[in-house]
Amino acid sequence: MLTLVFPVLIYLFLKVFTTNHYDLPYFVPLRDVANNAIVQSNGDTTFYQIQDFSLKTADGSTISTASLQGKTIVISTVSSPCADTCKEVLSQLARVQSLHQAYPAFFVLTLVSEDNPQLISSIKESREVEEAWKIATVPDSAFSLILQDVFRLSEKVPGLQTISPQARLSLVDDAGFIRGFYDTTDPEEVDRLMAEIRILEHNRKQD
Repeated sequence: MLTLVFPVLIYLFLKVFTTNHYDLPYFVPLRDVANNAIVQSNGDTTFYQIQDFSLKTADGSTISTASLQGKTIVISTVSSPCADTCKEVLSQLARVQSLHQAYPAFFVLTLVSEDNPQLISSIKESREVEEAWKIATVPDSAFSLILQDVFRLSEKVPGLQTISPQARLSLVDDAGFIRGFYDTTDPEEVDRLMAEIRILEHNRKQD
């Protein structure tokens, strides 16, 4: 419960005292060949930023690293058949996408197999507008690579070790850094995600 209440209280604090910032943590530190976190000369840890990629979307356009610049994004993936977990993910993402109306620089990006038109149709039925929820189609042969090496949805994160990538969400800031991982099957986790999206958007407007 505290994981939900704390970010919300911080957000309300920021709304009143607009000169203050609450900085979310960074995830996925870069590591050297000895598996030690890489530290800069000033003592700061170096963190992963989303790598170069280019994918087709279900709407016929292309989405790439350049498309993410200056945007706050939630990354997700769903797979077929769309059983209970998949349906829960889509239900929660439908909630998250609603923030696009208040924050036009925010959107959801869902990765799906390009050979799954039925699942793509299900997502399109759940979304409000294309700009709020984009669908990237990925070749089956590259799916695992894109999921882990580009978006890091399979990353080992404390508290989420037993959660499959299909039940995870990640929050990426406007510079391509990963700022959070969340369990889509837990409504309180999704509430925390939505609060932290607001925090990122608030801080971005203050910078």
